[in-house]
Amino acid sequence: KKAAKAGFDWPDAAGAFDKVAEERDELLQAHRENGNVEEELGDLLFAVVNVARLLKRDPELCLYDAAEKFAQRFMKMESLVMADGLSLKDMNLEQMDAYWERAKRLF
Repeated sequence: KKAAKAGFDWPDAAGAFDKVAEERDELLQAHRENGNVEEELGDLLFAVVNVARLLKRDPELCLYDAAEKFAQRFMKMESLVMADGLSLKDMNLEQMDAYWERAKRLF
C-alpha cells in the first residue's frame, strides 16, 4: 500500500503495519549481511512509532508499560524458580522459558 500523496501519510494504520513488516525484513537482511543495522533498526522503530500514532496511542507510554510488564513477569519468574529451589544461572533457555510461561499465566 502506498502512502497518501497529499499529506505523505497513511490513511489508516493498515499501511503502516505493512511498513513495519518491510522494515523488519530490511533489519534482518542488514543483520545477516553485516549491513547498517543501526539505520535499519531506527527505521523499524520509526515505523512502529508511526503505527502507534495512527492508532492514537502514545508510543512512549506503550513502551514504558511493556517494560514494566516485563519487569513484573521477570520478578515473578524468579520467585517461581527460587520457590522450586533452583537458580536462573543454572538453567538453560528452555527451562527459563517454561518458567516465563508460568509467570505469564499468573501475572
